Amino acid sequence: MEARSSAGIARDAVRGGGLLGLRQVFAQALNLAGYALVARLLGPAELGVLGIALFVLGFLGTCGGAGLQASLIRLPDEPTAKEYRAVFTLQEAVMGVIALGAIVAAPGLAALYGRPPAEAWLFRMVGVTLVVSSFQAIPAAMLERRLAFGKVALVEIAQALAYNVVLVALVWAGFGTASFGAALLARAATGALLATLASPWPARPLWDWQRARGFLRVGAPLQGTVLVGQLKDSITPIFIGLAAGAAAVGYVQWAQTLAAGPLWASMVLNRVYLPTFAAVQREPATLARFAAVAVRATHALVAPGAILLLALAEPVTRLVFGPQWLPALPIFRLLWLANLVAPTTTVVLALLAALGDTRTSLRFAFVWLVATWVFGVPLVLLAGGLGYALANTAVLTTNVFLFRLARARVALHLAAATVPVWLWAAAVGVVVHLAERLRPCTDLGWLAAYLAAGGILYLAGLALLAPRELARVWQWAQGRG
Repeated sequence: MEARSSAGIARDAVRGGGLLGLRQVFAQALNLAGYALVARLLGPAELGVLGIALFVLGFLGTCGGAGLQASLIRLPDEPTAKEYRAVFTLQEAVMGVIALGAIVAAPGLAALYGRPPAEAWLFRMVGVTLVVSSFQAIPAAMLERRLAFGKVALVEIAQALAYNVVLVALVWAGFGTASFGAALLARAATGALLATLASPWPARPLWDWQRARGFLRVGAPLQGTVLVGQLKDSITPIFIGLAAGAAAVGYVQWAQTLAAGPLWASMVLNRVYLPTFAAVQREPATLARFAAVAVRATHALVAPGAILLLALAEPVTRLVFGPQWLPALPIFRLLWLANLVAPTTTVVLALLAALGDTRTSLRFAFVWLVATWVFGVPLVLLAGGLGYALANTAVLTTNVFLFRLARARVALHLAAATVPVWLWAAAVGVVVHLAERLRPCTDLGWLAAYLAAGGILYLAGLALLAPRELARVWQWAQGRG
């Protein structure tokens, strides 16, 4: 019975990962197309304002969420209707106060970055968006608890479509930075409506502190990890913005977006990890097996995109985003190094969260926060955006200690799971880069041809060089790993 239970969980996880993978292809294609069009229509300063608005939305949303959605997902048993309502009521109370604060502070935020007073409306729209998006939390948690990632995928594809259509249309029409607020609100409203339709529930208020505080105790440290991570990243919109201006923020945000592109693929699996690991948290052997395959699968998914992007960085920048972004390539190349580390980090953090060990994640988040600012402030003052990239590279090295702690909890052979994949991907990248140097990309058709050829070569090599590894992943997918 236990084997069948593990098999069912594995099949649901892989099916969910596949559905979210399809979603990621469509959603990120929309996001990339929208971002590229906006980057061509606007300059670094305007794009920097978008980065600032997204940071404010993400940071305040994390504060208001208080980790309540994640605590619902990781609970071994299904929460009761009253527990859902109690969590919803507490979250709305917190989110309402935070949103009101954002609306009141909007003129000050615009003035702080030297932006015109009219842009205060952008930050007011962020406050409204916070309240609207909070209505998605409970139905989304219900869907993820059931591993119903097909419905999650449809909701998120619709959100990406709404956001990018509104954003590009309004920017094209000349509405400038006001387009950002309208696009964010469209995304939030679409998500809240469709998630509720996909997983209806009685969204009635119920103030029950006794019920809600149990979820808060679990969720707050988990959300604290996310919050501290956002504070770490706040050096870009806050310090760089104040020290070097919105244009510098635009360059760094563009480089981060491009460098993190391959990691969007790993985010698909990251959504699957927490509910999957939580479902087998009482079975140590199964948990260890799932975690090992997760590390292998995540790196195999990230490596080809990361290597091909690095190999073709100059033509990708010039042909897709425009030559005005070429000065940011040195920043991109340093930030790209996160692709070697972040896939393992996402698995480890999900593993620790599933085991209820949120304190370790929180401690490391504080280490990353302090290190980023300690290294980042002097380096940004010395070298601007490039200094931030150097600081980020130094902070990456601290992940080694996190991985050692994870190996003490679960038997993970990280080198065996990651090095062969990256070596083969690197060989493919060298071939593609040399080919592009011999026959440079002159249009998007040639760029697409090089990317497609590199992807095919990578997959063919995996099939020939690592058939046993692929067989193990397939066995796991069938619940026989």
